[in-house]
Amino acid sequence: MHRGSDRHAPRQDDELKHELEGTLRGNRPNRAEEWRDPEPPADDDPDVPPLGNRESPHGNRGE
Repeated sequence: MHRGSDRHAPRQDDELKHELEGTLRGNRPNRAEEWRDPEPPADDDPDVPPLGNRESPHGNRGE
């Protein structure tokens, strides 16, 4: 299906995908500036439980 928003031909899309595959799957940061990388957690950071299974602090669960 052809859309008017296409910027590349399908062959160019495949070439660009192949060029980026190593960057996206690499075992290293993919940012050019080191200051943009997320900071690892410190040893004294408290453990935070995941957000998925927490109850409301007021006792009601959205009822």
